[in-house]
Amino acid sequence: MREPDRGNCAGKDPAAVPEGREPARGARPKRVSRRMDRRRFLAGAGLLAAGGAAGSGAVLAAGAGGTAEGPTARTAAPSGRGAYAAAVTFRAAPSARLIALTIDDGPTREWTPQVLAILQRHGAKATFFRVGERARAAPDLVRRTADAGHEQGNHTWAHDDLTRYDEAFDRGTLERTHELLAELAGRAPTLCRPPYGRIDSVGLAACAGLRYEVTLWSQHVTGSNPRGDVDEIVRDGSPGSIVLVHDGGPEPNADLMTQLDRLVAAMTDRGYRFVTVSALVAAPA
Repeated sequence: MREPDRGNCAGKDPAAVPEGREPARGARPKRVSRRMDRRRFLAGAGLLAAGGAAGSGAVLAAGAGGTAEGPTARTAAPSGRGAYAAAVTFRAAPSARLIALTIDDGPTREWTPQVLAILQRHGAKATFFRVGERARAAPDLVRRTADAGHEQGNHTWAHDDLTRYDEAFDRGTLERTHELLAELAGRAPTLCRPPYGRIDSVGLAACAGLRYEVTLWSQHVTGSNPRGDVDEIVRDGSPGSIVLVHDGGPEPNADLMTQLDRLVAAMTDRGYRFVTVSALVAAPA
């Protein structure tokens, strides 16, 4: 049985939160108002500024009661005097032929072991962005992945859209996942990928409070057209590409695994090396 679409980080915008979802500990799942026009919001909101030094915080700026929301109504306002920044990366530009493969929405019993086998076969490293509740259900797969030298990243507790909730919820879903991954992998994550690639200044403030950098992607190998997507990456991929693939949610299938193997083999044959996101970003330009 296919999992619901909430498991696809690059899928359609979810119309509603599935019933029965376990909320992040200590946070109330308060939806953010959607009265504002989305085009005005995207044009006017601060989408790439937030951050966190120890002891700093952020508050959600809101319009006066009873007035229509303006384009900056949903904006985090940092407090404190320390550094407050969260970098967002779509791709990098290293001088060496390096690519980062990122694996989202797992771990799952069916697909994560297959991805690990592909990576081992080609001597490749990857960054796995974990859904907390799935990591809790398969802790051995998180440990196995970490022991193999792969990086663990935060993908929220229940694949939560960070633009739909208030700051307390965003912080809670990330913190709960952070604590679990640190325990299972023996090392705290330093990266977040927001589900669906959706984030604004409120989610960025929560990420920055955990000293996270935010990782998006430049190419995506989908479950619906993996052969065509791999053909495009092999043809057009370049040093610094960040490739998105899934080991959870509705996208993984046998054809995707076959094409993932082909991608890693083909790019390796062309002299590329697959590294973690942190290694890619740190590589000399």
